[in-house]
Order: sequence, then C-alpha cells, then structure tokens
Amino acid sequence: MNTVFRIFSLFVVTTLSHAEVYECVDEAGRTIYRDAQCAAGEVLKQEINFLALEKKTNVSTPHVDDSGPLGKNLLKNPAFENKLIDWKIPLGANWSNNQGAHGSGGLIIQAEIPPDDKYIHETTVEQCVPLGPGEKFQLKAKFKAEKILPGKYAKTANVANRANVIWYESTDCSSGGQYGWFIEPENIPGWQDLRGADLKPAFQARAAKITIVQQGRYARGYKGYWDDISFFASEVFEQSSKASTKPDSEYTLALNQNYVNNGGFKRNLEGWHAWKAKWIARGDQSAGSAKVTFTSEKGSMGAGALDQCVNIGENTNFDFGASVKKDQRSTQNGGGRLRVSWNDKENCSGRSKTDTNWVDVKDVYGWQALEIKDLVAPAGTHSAHLELIQSIKGPGRFSMYWDDVYFKAVVNE
Repeated sequence: MNTVFRIFSLFVVTTLSHAEVYECVDEAGRTIYRDAQCAAGEVLKQEINFLALEKKTNVSTPHVDDSGPLGKNLLKNPAFENKLIDWKIPLGANWSNNQGAHGSGGLIIQAEIPPDDKYIHETTVEQCVPLGPGEKFQLKAKFKAEKILPGKYAKTANVANRANVIWYESTDCSSGGQYGWFIEPENIPGWQDLRGADLKPAFQARAAKITIVQQGRYARGYKGYWDDISFFASEVFEQSSKASTKPDSEYTLALNQNYVNNGGFKRNLEGWHAWKAKWIARGDQSAGSAKVTFTSEKGSMGAGALDQCVNIGENTNFDFGASVKKDQRSTQNGGGRLRVSWNDKENCSGRSKTDTNWVDVKDVYGWQALEIKDLVAPAGTHSAHLELIQSIKGPGRFSMYWDDVYFKAVVNE
C-alpha cells in the first residue's frame, strides 16, 4: 500500500486533466511517466487510473500531497496574488490587485514606444526555476491586450507580447543559456489561454528562465495583462540502476576516420537531409557536390541547407570541416556556416545542445576550406547533428556548392 500511495501522491496534482498516467520503460531501461500513451520503442509497465484508485483507497484528490515533479508548477507566485514577489521586474511592469483574469492580482506590462532605430527594445519580467527530473515541459499563461491593434500595426501585433523559455546549464540561470520556445497571443479581444507543449530542455540544462516580454515598438504603448503563468513537467523519468550511460562501442570509429556518410557527394545526396539542394556532377576534390539555391522575394533568409546525424560512440574530440564555393552567377550575395549540435541519445534524439564553436563562409569566390577544430562533446553525448547552413542577404537568388564534408575523431591534446 505504501507504494500505491507514493505513486499516487507523485502524480495526482490539480494541474493534470488526465485520469490516467502511463508508466513506460524505454530501450535504455529508464522508467518514464507520461500523461499520454507510451511512445514508440517503449514498453508499458502499468497504467495508473487515479479515479479508480481514489475509490479504492478512499483518498480524495485535493488532499493528496502534490510535491512530486509531474504537473507541479515550478514558478513561485504564478498568479501574482503576492504582488510581484519572486519575479525580476523592470521599469514599465506593474502589479494590479484586481485586473487579473479572475478579478484578482495580475501583471501589467506597458513598454514605452522606442525611437525608430535598428535595435530591439523589450521590457522583460523574468523568473529562474530549477528543472528537476523533467524530460518534457509545458508553459501556459493567460493574456489580455488593452487594445486590438488596427491597420498596419495588426501585422506585428502577435510578436508584441510573448512568454519565452530559455534553458540554462547553471541552476541560477547565469551560464549556458540556450533559447527554447515561446507562446504568443493573437490580436483579439479578451483573455486568451496560451500554451506551449512538449518543450524539451537543452542537453545538460538544469534550469529554465521564464521571461514575459513586451516589445515597445510593436505594442505601440498599450498595456498587456498577464495572469496564471505555469511551467511544469509533463513527462518525468527515473534512471534505472541497470541502465548503462556508456555510449555504444559499435559506433566508435578509429581516429581520423570520417563519420560522415557520403561526405564527398560522389554520385548523389544519399545520407543527407537536403533542402533546396540538388546533386551536381562536379566538385572540389571529388566527382560531385551539392548545389544549394535560395531565392527571396523580399528580405534576407537563412536556414539549414544540408544536415546529417552521426552516432559517435566513445570518441569525444572531433574536427569538422567542408569545402564550399559561392556561385558567381548568383543575383544576390549570401553566406554559410558549419555548426554541430550534441545529443544525449543515439540518432540525434533526446536533449540537444548547440556548440558555440562554429565557422562561417568567407566573402570570396572559388573553393574555400571551412574547419572547426577542437570540438569536445559534452559528457554523456551519444550523437552529433551536423548542419550546413546557408543564407541569402536580400531579394534575388544565391547559390553555393558544398563538398568534402568530414567529421573525424582526433586525439585529445
């Protein structure tokens, strides 16, 4: 019976609307609790029906301890009943005792209209919270605009007010920041329910900063009202003592052996996820290359052109490189970048972290060599996401050739 009450108290919380929680076991032996059915590759261990459990144990939901991680709001003073305590507040943000969603406490942000310059002017309210054992999270909030923006201002009204999630490796949100996701309202009257689901923390993240932001240029001096902010784990896991955290040795390649599949594009684009790319029967050092063409009718644009996932096994230090050439027949200029992201599971699944060591294409013509040296995979990395990113600076067409891509393990110096 103690086990029953332990599970019951862990998962029955007032924020959950589901009567069932599914206890699943993944391929690594981890126990994962979900409020939806087990994912592909997982085995259902048991389905916990809390309504039936209530009747059996004669325990009512409101009196059950909600100290467990699933569904518990991690934010302090989320409904602003205690004024703006626990939130970091700038000028332009104020508390109301009766203008919240329920006629009670609420947050009001009114940013000044900034000068007409190239800078982003934001008024930001924020709070940092530790993540605990959460695997996925949800961000929810209620929002109301003072006025619906008309005419030309309506086009950017949706970005005037936002709530963001930023992941941090430090528990006090001071280091290792990586942008997560956002929720934003529509340009409509009345209170709105905003929700961002299945938010997966960055690899090695230990905390999240929730920011409530108004951009003065787009809000046009009108107030934004916020209430009932919640940030909670929608999936949690327990690490099994039998589960191994050691990378699978079958993916470990010898030093200086290329992890990249078809890095020379000899005959096709096999092995790559390609966008706006086609195979060309000429290259730098090999018989072929990938030609990527971006077109734009209005402004600048950047996106991943080619990408590939590799499982790295037990290696930890790498060099990443490629050959690239701008097409002189392009009607617009552009650029490119090599970048890698690390994942804590094989096949680029699980949490990810973008490495801050990347290299950009130089503004010259002819073949040029790009290389990132001394890449170090974070502890616990199982796979790497290799990205070839391309951009166009304005209206027109810009093409670039990519060839001889490599990702090799090297000696830790």
